[in-house]
Amino acid sequence: MFRIPSRKISHQRLPPIIAQILSLHPTYNSKCSHLHSQPNSITATTTITHRTHSTSTTSSSNLPQKNTNDTNKITHQTRSSDGVLATPINFDIASKIEGSESQIITISLEPNQVLRAESGAMMYMTQDVHMNTTSGGGISAGFKRMLTGQNIFISDYYYDGPEGTKGLVCLGTDFPSKIVKLNVQEYGGKIVCQKGALLCASHTIDIEVEFTKKFTTGFFGGEGFALQSLVGDGDVFVKAGGTLLRRDLDAGEQLRISSGSLVAFSNGVEFDIQMLKGYKNVLFGGEGLFVTTLTGPGTVWLQGQPPQRMISEIARRVPSGIGLAVPIGGVGGGGGGSGYGDGEGGSDEDGETQS
Repeated sequence: MFRIPSRKISHQRLPPIIAQILSLHPTYNSKCSHLHSQPNSITATTTITHRTHSTSTTSSSNLPQKNTNDTNKITHQTRSSDGVLATPINFDIASKIEGSESQIITISLEPNQVLRAESGAMMYMTQDVHMNTTSGGGISAGFKRMLTGQNIFISDYYYDGPEGTKGLVCLGTDFPSKIVKLNVQEYGGKIVCQKGALLCASHTIDIEVEFTKKFTTGFFGGEGFALQSLVGDGDVFVKAGGTLLRRDLDAGEQLRISSGSLVAFSNGVEFDIQMLKGYKNVLFGGEGLFVTTLTGPGTVWLQGQPPQRMISEIARRVPSGIGLAVPIGGVGGGGGGSGYGDGEGGSDEDGETQS
């Protein structure tokens, strides 16, 4: 047996054979293992600490995440101009437009959400969905809506069912129309529409009056002196008669349209009129003396079947004059007198026959 000296022995300084022999001694083994195990133990401790830290981070991110989302649901609420506090509706998920020529829209509501819609547009609402009809900010706000073709009162729909459930509201139009969803913020914070174009919207959307800049534009533009301006933060659903067309205009690009074909245009588009050239076009073209001009930049939405045009065609085909005075048997002026005389003669004849 070799005696291990008291001084420290470096494993690298010994010859390979001596080092192999010394490694068989238990005392040398324990010292060497102690010396060589220190870095490993430190590495192991570091690894364990790192894993423990990552595990605790993952568990902590999983556990309070639900509470954080719940807190966001409660705190992330917006207030309308008339004081309605509600959670915004994600219409990309909650809305569904159905139909082809005459469309309807179905919107799902969660608790603490409010849908603002035109009065009289509801088709149905499911259980626990309630309707609250208000002026939406007082008499002045109702008067502004009336000038823009809407009703004085608006209807707010909200759902008070249990958490995790949803209610449905279905809305229809008063005229066979297409329905399009527009985000107001994506178009400069304001969208100007024709009168009565709004169907429903977020509760944070306000209706303002957009007056025409020129007297001739209001008188001959086909839309009147007051247009409907939709402002605020949220989405709106606008209705259009017939086929709906969208056109993007560059800066300075001009689009001339027929009066009444306008549905809406974004902020930045100039609305004006232009006299139609050529007396033949004015007299026999069917478009009148003026056409509407829209100058970019911005986006324009047009409709293929304006309600006013269809109503004019129906009115033109309604019989007038003598066509409405055709007498119907048993009813009407002269027949009553002759019937009365015939009645007396008939009674005499009956008397003579009986006699």
